[in-house]
Amino acid sequence: MAIGSWDPDNQAAAAALILDEATLTNLVKLAESLPLDALGDHLSAQENERLSGVMQVNPENWGAAARSLSDSELLSLIRFLCVAENLPGWEAGERSPVIPLARELRVRGQRLDKDLLRWIRSVSDNRFLPYGPL
Repeated sequence: MAIGSWDPDNQAAAAALILDEATLTNLVKLAESLPLDALGDHLSAQENERLSGVMQVNPENWGAAARSLSDSELLSLIRFLCVAENLPGWEAGERSPVIPLARELRVRGQRLDKDLLRWIRSVSDNRFLPYGPL
């Protein structure tokens, strides 16, 4: 368990985070390059606090942003955000961006395979993942 420090400037920056193309590109890049088994060790404290704001972005905005991503980018983000939600300040519960990302894949006719569903349940205790409140 990690103990973080609260910085009001970083909190304000996280709250002001918008889901623009640059932010999405950065998240996809992190999702595809960082080892998920030690994600907290690879994000600086500042980056962790700044990026944790993506978990608070309105799910409708995530749904709109997901439309511009490829299937493989969506899957990378789903994996990244499932693990990131275990980091302090990243908790999202039923507002997790994983839910609109998984929904976008379903709209495209892609289903999450059983291995990925098992993996999600093994790395996250968020009972709403991946499909939200039923």
